[in-house]
Formats: sequence, structure tokens, C-alpha cells
Amino acid sequence: QTRRPMSAKRHEQLMTGASTGLLVCAAAIAAIAVASSLGGGGAAGELVIDGLAFPQSLRTAGATQQLMGGGTRYKYGAVKVYAVGVYLDSGGVATLKRSGKRGQALFDAVSGSRTAKTLLLRFHRSVGGKAVVDALRDALKGVSKPLVERFEAALKAVLGESVARGAQLYLTCKADSLYVSDAAAPGQTVGGKGLCLALFGVYLGKQPVSQAVKDGFEAGFAALAA
Repeated sequence: QTRRPMSAKRHEQLMTGASTGLLVCAAAIAAIAVASSLGGGGAAGELVIDGLAFPQSLRTAGATQQLMGGGTRYKYGAVKVYAVGVYLDSGGVATLKRSGKRGQALFDAVSGSRTAKTLLLRFHRSVGGKAVVDALRDALKGVSKPLVERFEAALKAVLGESVARGAQLYLTCKADSLYVSDAAAPGQTVGGKGLCLALFGVYLGKQPVSQAVKDGFEAGFAALAA
């Protein structure tokens, strides 16, 4: 069954309380400059990552989070699969700014942070749900098999058999809990130490599955911290 894309507002209702070279800046004060430099913004309150609109902020796990940056995930280095937006809550951003960390130390601090943070995936094309589940599962490093199996089950429950073009997948971490939702179905919660660290490491680790996502986050954070 193909699921319809959700609105950011609908996602908030369900979730609260529970290379492209295209880079985006998280800070609202920099939104106009970023949209201009990257070829235009979306509707009010949105920024565009490689042709797909992302909200500048969203609210999940009881926390409002800012879009820090993002990029596109390719298959075979040429086929666009999905774009990723990386979101952090204000407390996490403030802590990172005070730390003065840069480079991989910054990425590792984000991955290990226990404040609310979200990976929002928007799909450029229709794909099989199993293909998405398998790719995310196989990219996780250092996670126990039982926890990986619970993560896999949660993804399957949310994605179903197919993922429509334009569909959205929210992966929100807070402390040791991961909330998975597309808001077309009830969200799933997976608790377990190390899962969130590994999941963010897929995109911000030393060998990310998409360098564009990592570069986009770094540029957005640098603009915010300047």
C-alpha cells in the first residue's frame, strides 16, 4: 500500500510527546541569504534541499527543532533516492556552539547528543519499503542484533510495502529513544542504548552514506555559529 506524504503540522500532532553541493542553513535569520545562494526557497517557513521543500522548524518528541542543513542520498552515485534534513533542538545547538567543536568532533557530538534531534527523509522517487529498511539496517554499526531487529520492525510498520515519491520519514531521537513516523500511520518507538548514536553516524560518521548530507549540516551550523 502506497502511503500519502504528510504535512509538518500533522506530524507534530502525532509525534509531540511521544554530490549535489546543495547546502541549507538552519538559522531563520539566514534563511533569505541561504535560499538566494542555493537557488531559491520553498513556501513560507520552508527551505529547499535539492528540489524538495523542508520546514525550517518542526516539533517532535516534545521539542521544537531547527533545520541545520542537509543533502541528497544517491544510489550508484547517480540516482537520487531521498534528501535528508538534519534538525536539532535549541538546547543542543546552544551546547554545540559553546563547545567550539568543529570537524568530526562536532559530528560526533551531534550523534551522541541526548537532546531532541531529527533526520527527516523526503523521497525523490518511489521505492520499495523493504529496500529502505534493508539499507538503513545494514548501515548501522555497533548496535546489538535484538535492537537492530526492533528498529527494522518499526520501519516496516511505518513504511509498509512501498514508499511514494515525495513521502517523508521522520527519525527522531531523544536520549535513548527513537521515534519513527511518516504520520500516515501510528508512529513507532524503539528504545535502546546506542541506536540513536549509530543512526546519526550513518550520515555524520567518518564514512557517511551521503557526504552531501554531512557537508550540508556542517555549512548550516557554521552559518548559525558565525
